[in-house]
Amino acid sequence: MDTVVQWNIRGFRNNFEELKLLLNRSQSAVVALQECRLGEGQVLPWGYTLLLPQDGSSGGEAALLIRNGTRFSEIDLKTGLHAAAATISLEKTLTVCSLYLPPNSPVSKLSLAELFEQLPKPFLVLGDFNAHSPAWRDSRRDGRGRILEEFMAEFWRANFCSFGISFDLSD
Repeated sequence: MDTVVQWNIRGFRNNFEELKLLLNRSQSAVVALQECRLGEGQVLPWGYTLLLPQDGSSGGEAALLIRNGTRFSEIDLKTGLHAAAATISLEKTLTVCSLYLPPNSPVSKLSLAELFEQLPKPFLVLGDFNAHSPAWRDSRRDGRGRILEEFMAEFWRANFCSFGISFDLSD
């Protein structure tokens, strides 16, 4: 069975060996990464294609690693958010989006809605949102957590669709 994994890698170069171990052990079809901090001439794990946001940002704050041989179609997102997405053919076809919301950057329900509307359904949004809420078993709630809670409830009601969100709760 193909798997999809999410990891805030906090530096591609610093955690490259751990990334290779993860890829070898999990044989994941897709890995959604955040805080890649890619440098020029960065070596990529053998057997994977790296997708970065098409906005030209070189740091790759959000990225997707897709195992070679996995059929996919990259999605050209029109957003100011750090996001990369592709429609992936696994057992079923789904869209996977890697999203990174830096802690000090503003985020709105409108910017999230504009991103989500570009994602073919069904989709998974995986990332580090730097948000806190008891809704995802965090002991505290912050403003961004409230925004995301409200957005998810409103988006669900408006679209009658299912979607998944993975949160990296570590600071």
